Amino acid sequence: MTIPTLVSKYQKHSYVTGLKKAYSTISNVMSLAMHDDEVLEYYSNGCIDFYNSWPNIIKKYMKIVKTCDESNWEECTVLDNYGEPKMAAGNDKIYITADGMTWSDYAVTVDVNGKKGPNKWGRDIFAFSIYPDCASSSVGITIATGTVIPYGSNYDKNSPLCTTEIVNRDEIEGARWTQAVYCAGRVLEEGAMNY
Repeated sequence: MTIPTLVSKYQKHSYVTGLKKAYSTISNVMSLAMHDDEVLEYYSNGCIDFYNSWPNIIKKYMKIVKTCDESNWEECTVLDNYGEPKMAAGNDKIYITADGMTWSDYAVTVDVNGKKGPNKWGRDIFAFSIYPDCASSSVGITIATGTVIPYGSNYDKNSPLCTTEIVNRDEIEGARWTQAVYCAGRVLEEGAMNY
């Protein structure tokens, strides 16, 4: 094997390990939040208003070492060509936790290695949904309220398959939100980054 191949395998392994840790963290946090449901806000149709609930959850159950908003995003994450983080937009906040991960209000988004590169969807940036938000409640399944669903998992039957082409297209297009957002489910289900 060549050195670049070994480095690539090591990097992919570290991203997978980070994603597994992030998934475990957010799952545990949601279990606690469901127990103490005063941190959750709901829409009138019964969907969790996660955008407004998430700041309460992350502040109560995770050790935050820094919070950034659009006035200082660059202190928490790398900005894209449009001057915005790939994992946030508008009024979103970004939180750095004690373990070095960066979390965003934008869905439940995590950059598993913070500002370190590649800062790319499907490599070190991943997203989760919390059931029942209005998007995940339409998948026609019965699971417990507060369950963390990785984007692109088997629960998310309409998601595109995460491929090398899709992940690489993110860099080409410079898009904040691409199909590569659906890689979390594939990586967790396969236990590896097979693309």
